[in-house]
Amino acid sequence: MSSNIIFNELYEKKILKIEFNNLSKKNALNLEMLEETASKLSQSSFISQFKCIVFTGTKRSAFSSGADLDDVKKLINKNNINFYHKKMNNLLKIITELKIPVVSVIRSHCFGAGFILALHSDILIAAESALFCIPASKLNIKIPKKQITYLQKKINQSFFKDIILTSRKFKASEAYSQNIINAYVKEEKLDNFTNNYLNEIVNKEKKINAFYLNLLRN
Repeated sequence: MSSNIIFNELYEKKILKIEFNNLSKKNALNLEMLEETASKLSQSSFISQFKCIVFTGTKRSAFSSGADLDDVKKLINKNNINFYHKKMNNLLKIITELKIPVVSVIRSHCFGAGFILALHSDILIAAESALFCIPASKLNIKIPKKQITYLQKKINQSFFKDIILTSRKFKASEAYSQNIINAYVKEEKLDNFTNNYLNEIVNKEKKINAFYLNLLRN
């Protein structure tokens, strides 16, 4: 089992908190992290006990700096970058098919694959100081069409072209103005804000949340 992913059961097992713990690489998502997270979320009997899933960086660290470039470079050298995309697509599919709300709590960096994963959440809450970016074009990486199509549904078309073609970083305030995130607050208030937000979710009946998620995700 990877030490780069930490699974914590909170609120008397009402919330499964999934913490990225690849700290030396600002929580870059390596293949093992993708596989382990997908495996855990696929355990329906385990997941069914929770009312909410939360993704975040451990110990108030960065959400994610993107794909682990060491893995990416190795796969490119083997002419097999699609292997990473396949693992990523599998995890994203699992996330969007969960019958409970998925929340991403974002600090510091939310780049590339990390940004794409966050956008597959139902709710995104960020620290005011958080930065967002899709650096694929700068890194000469081709995002799979399936992911691009999904992102086009989530992001204003002109803004999406802007951030894809320039690879520029943008702040939480701009992400909020573009309806990419649901809320942003000062770093020192993020934990309290998030706890109150999650409390509102887990106090609802699972069936009613599942009903609305089924309507709103389609």
